[in-house]
Amino acid sequence: MIECQIDTPRRNHGTNDQVRPEPRLLVMSNRAPIRLVPEAGKERIEPTTGGMGTSFFHVLARRGGCWIAWSGGQIESRRLGIPSERPQFDLVLLSLSEREVCEYYYEMCNRALWPLMHLLPPKYSFSSHHWTTYRQVNEQFATLAACEIRRNDFLWIQDFHLALTPKLVRAQRPGTPIGLFWHVPFPPEQIFRVLPWRTEFLSGMLGSDLIAFHTRTYVAHFLDACESLLELPVNRSQGLVFVDDRCVRVEANPIGIPAQYFEQNARSERVHERAKRIRTELRSTFIVLGVDRLDYTKGILERLLGFERFLENNPSFHRRVSLVLITVPSRTEVADYAQLKRELDEQVGRVIGRFSSEGWVPVRYLYTQFTTEELIAYYRAADVALVTPLCDGMNLVAKEYVASHPDDDGALVLSEFAGAANELREALLVNPYDIDQIAARLKDALTMDPQSRARRMRSLRMRVHENCLERWSSRFLGVLDEVTSAQSARFAFTS
Repeated sequence: MIECQIDTPRRNHGTNDQVRPEPRLLVMSNRAPIRLVPEAGKERIEPTTGGMGTSFFHVLARRGGCWIAWSGGQIESRRLGIPSERPQFDLVLLSLSEREVCEYYYEMCNRALWPLMHLLPPKYSFSSHHWTTYRQVNEQFATLAACEIRRNDFLWIQDFHLALTPKLVRAQRPGTPIGLFWHVPFPPEQIFRVLPWRTEFLSGMLGSDLIAFHTRTYVAHFLDACESLLELPVNRSQGLVFVDDRCVRVEANPIGIPAQYFEQNARSERVHERAKRIRTELRSTFIVLGVDRLDYTKGILERLLGFERFLENNPSFHRRVSLVLITVPSRTEVADYAQLKRELDEQVGRVIGRFSSEGWVPVRYLYTQFTTEELIAYYRAADVALVTPLCDGMNLVAKEYVASHPDDDGALVLSEFAGAANELREALLVNPYDIDQIAARLKDALTMDPQSRARRMRSLRMRVHENCLERWSSRFLGVLDEVTSAQSARFAFTS
């Protein structure tokens, strides 16, 4: 357990005789943005690639502050400067026991909450024992945050792993502005209500001052749950939930990516040369790219079957097109993921065996983790990105692909069930459950005239740059400051 002396701060409600300290940003997430890799008796710090880790690494590198996260293993708790050679922010690592990792992360988070949020009832697995451990780990995160928080700091909590933490932190540091960003979908109230601990879960989230989701649909689902399950007053037009003497703002704020970073890398000579080598090695006129963690929500099997149907329907593209399937290892200790890996291996082998001819291999299957630069080279090399999640909070791969095509020479086929589909409307949208439609959209993307392709990609790039990571994070923190300032003024007036 984590122990520390906690001095409850008092916010300054309008007095002018004190200098307000510079606020820090504290980010809290389940996983850290780095891995500690053993090397020659020491540990090497290696950044993780993609998703939330990459996003918030850029935010804190620009702003400074502190990141609180589980280490990803059973190493001892520690504080690191990131990056190690010229630290720009602190990383405070929480140590979890093997039992806690199993019951909190692999069981409660991945076998109960993950399928619940992604609308996959057959995969739910609920256990009161696992829920107890989930609560205990959230308490450890909250205590660690309370130890770190200084006067006027902002705490930004990430995702469903830490749903109870906002309320727990508020009990220890009542004056701290607390924001919660929900990176996954939030299910309809009728589905969410199957969670046995639904009221405690929602109450924990409502310890926040601001809760943001990717889309208005997820906001509506959350407000429905608060109204129906907690019987709380809700103002839908203003996105407010009234809890005791507070009001919690709930809004849609779709996450952005560091668009300029991806574009600059895509324009670099090194990435350009690597992209050329990729195309040469594949020996195909056209490259279709899929990039995802190995996860049953990502529609990887449906993507492969859609590509197979495309080859069935379009023999003129044989020996002219290849699908590069990049699959990043994920949650290999969970049985559902191990089963998915076996099934994907079998299906890839079957498609390759069915269509390969004269040295042409229709599918290049890469089960590994790439550096960001290597990934951008694949983005740049690909004529089409095929992004087919069955359900996804946002999907940053779609945005990263767009930002990596500064010459407007790519095409995006995107699942209509990804949160990104709400923004990237010029993409070729597809129902990932319909493999015939996937095949048809692939043909549309590969046969589109250059002018139409460039026009679509230009509009997509404009949207990605308009809602880049920097603007997204500034917008969230600006609203959080506005909400907590209003709460403070109301508190001062009523007291």
